[in-house]
Amino acid sequence: MNILAYFELLRTKNCISASVGALISALIASNFQFTYSTELIIIFLVVFLICGYGNAINDIYDLEIDKINKPERPIPSGRVSLKSAKIFSMSIVILGLILSFFNIYCTILAIFNAFILYMYAKKYKKNKIIGNILVGYLTGSVFLFGGIAVNNIYDIIILFVSAMLAIWSREIIKDYEDIKGDELEGVMSLPIKNKSLSLKLATLLLILAILVSPIPYLIGIFGIYYLIGILVCDLLFLAAIYPIIKSKFGKKDVNAKKISKNIKLTMNLVLLSYIIGSIF
Repeated sequence: MNILAYFELLRTKNCISASVGALISALIASNFQFTYSTELIIIFLVVFLICGYGNAINDIYDLEIDKINKPERPIPSGRVSLKSAKIFSMSIVILGLILSFFNIYCTILAIFNAFILYMYAKKYKKNKIIGNILVGYLTGSVFLFGGIAVNNIYDIIILFVSAMLAIWSREIIKDYEDIKGDELEGVMSLPIKNKSLSLKLATLLLILAILVSPIPYLIGIFGIYYLIGILVCDLLFLAAIYPIIKSKFGKKDVNAKKISKNIKLTMNLVLLSYIIGSIF
């Protein structure tokens, strides 16, 4: 048994990133009160396992494509059999759901997200118009989970909405970059349907994320240090999408890869602004 191959199947780095996001949101929502130490450990494990399940189930459904495009992946390379991958994915999702029993609302969210991950892998990876919305929701829900776990969704809801809108925007931009490959694989995406409309929607979603970002300051959740940090992030978001506007929404060449990367980096700074806002 190649244990490293199973960690690769999980995409451990992605799982850790999601778990850390949930931990940070829980700390923010609890005002950095460490009386929730047991809950924090469970939050990390639940998010890690549910995220790992999503990654494993993706590889199970992508087996035929990966035989051609990614033959080094654990299943097509033969390091993990298809049967073992199915048993493994079911085992970790069941364990994750059992651990979520510490909070009934966390259990409901964990079950719902596991179902969404399954449907995404089975049906919506080839329909990116819907798939992008699901990816945006799933990313944002990591922060939602942290808030629910410490019984304070109020301070986290804007982070959830901002993350969902920004990631949804980024996914559309990534699809713009992948138009040729997606067309060859029979994938449906908004840029394939309408390039200009897809870039307009991506821009609109990111602008909406920018517009909601000052709300925690305006309603008194966070102070001036948060506002300064988030305004810097908003300027970086605007700088990221400026090339799209300058191209007149695709009438000229757009470096979608660079724009997508800049949005991702700024999202990390947004999280830092929330941490600063909570501490100060």
